[in-house]
Amino acid sequence: MADWSKYPFVRMLIPTALGIWCAMFFASFRLPLFTLLLIMLALFGVAVLTSRILKSLHLNWLFGAIMGCYLFLGGYAMTCSHEAWVKKDYFRNYESDAKIYVARIYDYPTERANSIKALLELEYQFGDTLPSRPVTGKVVAYFQKTDSAFALRYGDLLAIDAPIGEVAPPKNPGEFDYRSHLMRKGITGQCWLKDADWIDLQINKADPLFAFSYRIRDRLLLSLQRCGMKDKEFGVAAAILLGYDDSLADEVRKNYVAAGSMHILCVSGMHVGIIYLLASFLLGFLNRKRWQKVLKNSLLLLLIWMYAFIAGLSPSILRATLMISFVIIGEMIHRKGFVINSIAASAFILLCVNPNNLFEIGFQLSYVAVIGIVVLQKPIYHLFYLKNKLLDKAWNITAVALAAQAATMPFTLFYYHQFTTYFWLSNLFMTPISFFVVMGGVVLLLVSWIPYVNIGLGYLVWGVLYLMNQLVSWIESLPFSIVKGLYVSQFEFALLLLAFMLLLLCFTMHRKRLFIAMLSTLLLFMVSVTLRRYVSDAYEGMTFFSLRRHTAVDFIRDGHHVLLADSTLMADPSTVDYSMTGFWTLKNLTHSPEVIGFEDDYEGLFLCKRYNLVSFEDKLLALWDDALAVEDSLSYRLPVDYLLVTGKQNPDVQSIVNGYEAKTLLIDGSVPYYLAERWASQAQALNIPYYNIGDGALEVEF
Repeated sequence: MADWSKYPFVRMLIPTALGIWCAMFFASFRLPLFTLLLIMLALFGVAVLTSRILKSLHLNWLFGAIMGCYLFLGGYAMTCSHEAWVKKDYFRNYESDAKIYVARIYDYPTERANSIKALLELEYQFGDTLPSRPVTGKVVAYFQKTDSAFALRYGDLLAIDAPIGEVAPPKNPGEFDYRSHLMRKGITGQCWLKDADWIDLQINKADPLFAFSYRIRDRLLLSLQRCGMKDKEFGVAAAILLGYDDSLADEVRKNYVAAGSMHILCVSGMHVGIIYLLASFLLGFLNRKRWQKVLKNSLLLLLIWMYAFIAGLSPSILRATLMISFVIIGEMIHRKGFVINSIAASAFILLCVNPNNLFEIGFQLSYVAVIGIVVLQKPIYHLFYLKNKLLDKAWNITAVALAAQAATMPFTLFYYHQFTTYFWLSNLFMTPISFFVVMGGVVLLLVSWIPYVNIGLGYLVWGVLYLMNQLVSWIESLPFSIVKGLYVSQFEFALLLLAFMLLLLCFTMHRKRLFIAMLSTLLLFMVSVTLRRYVSDAYEGMTFFSLRRHTAVDFIRDGHHVLLADSTLMADPSTVDYSMTGFWTLKNLTHSPEVIGFEDDYEGLFLCKRYNLVSFEDKLLALWDDALAVEDSLSYRLPVDYLLVTGKQNPDVQSIVNGYEAKTLLIDGSVPYYLAERWASQAQALNIPYYNIGDGALEVEF
């Protein structure tokens, strides 16, 4: 039986997290913040009275229940108050009068393929009839690539003369919800800025602490380059040592994901632990007297938090830094805590600082991975006894990987719809190699100012990084290294989480009934997956995807699909992955469909295409080409269910009416906005039903 009195932060974390989740999930039914505060005040008073009146120990659950409700409402209220739009000076409240904004860059600008991306915090707004007004709000800005844009730095104050638009919701089924992702970070707008749309005010309002950390990081990155780091190895070294992944090549990132080693590129507990051990060793001379030990622990706290700031304060490094801070503080006050309680305490603190951390994927993966390792690693390791020390060490590392994978699997299936097959093999090699890389990299940064020594050690670390990249590339090349298209619904995700929690309780409370309950939950999960796949296999329909520069129509029947697409789409894997693979995963379809072009003729089991006509089931789709336009109405007009116009064709609905009797005119997402409006206005004038796919994908289910 678990003694929950040892884990007070676990008992505090659960109701607080539930309150945060309910505030986000039931956003349309929120109570006013003032009402919540009154209820919380009343509950606190009841809790105080209960603790004074009740003297019986077996009635303590009543006090616990009241405090649980209090913490639940506390999490709910924190979430409501943290949102930008509840503030009176939120910039959208005065948006109609605003013309010019003054904004501060509050994060490090990053280079993208076609722009410079920066996060802005609005401070003032002006208008033709509007005096200077302080406002709040965060937006993401994409700057045109110019010399002045490349010169932008954290803390720079800018004047912006451009409209701030809403972030568009996902336009295709199964597509990543970028708007919700930004809103959870407090970002509620976006803008595209040409060189003439903004002015650098030559004022820098950077936070001194973050500005200092950025300067240190830039100098350390430069030191790595001077020590011989280059190409892919420099990108990996920057990510592992300093949490800077802007130089990480997409190919390298893809290889690490497929090999199940992406966590190595994230600064986490191992990195902070190495910094702690190395600093503790260097400060070992401060162990003689009590005041020296206090000074040593204070310096250790300062160093690990400085490293956390330099590495970007990601959820994984914050968790590790907080936990090690608890260990150091415990040594200072001669108290030893419990690991699970320390984990819960760090999570509770981070949620109090920012409740939206609960919905960050990195936050969730970081915590469930370390919980899985703490609770499951030893039971897995003790399943086998190996006399050989080398094999025993290998099995110990594998047990850690299995424990972490068991904990994170529900999340990777739900968020990424994939499973890495050789994670155990990858971690077997990568764990000791990455330990050497981190240790060697830290030493390299410390001696980077010493001539010859820095170059020699730099090439040694570079060689190990090269070996690590080659191993990851080899593992990625193995057959079935990554299995994609593993869709898990929200209900099934909840079942997997319940099964994981029951598994944890099995090992902490040692009750066989919990194991039976876990197996029953997994059985229910399998039944749900089977029924969903049966429904997906019976799906018949066609989907017109909403893509800015491409055209794609997917015809689906009996678990198979044929994609009608323009010639350049399949050569643009980023668009396919971002906008289309989510839908294919949702419908249990292959990610490599049979593709036919606009100029191709095709005849299959359920689809036939001739020239510009496509027959599917009992529907007829026509692809419009302005070369088919006729000036006068034909005596016989071809009846079609859908007529699709694409690209930059001049709007001429009358020509369509002259040759076709179309039930619905479809304006593709590849049609520019200004042309789409003209197509729509002409269709409306001629009383022809139309749908603008640019506003969102169209699903036609039979």
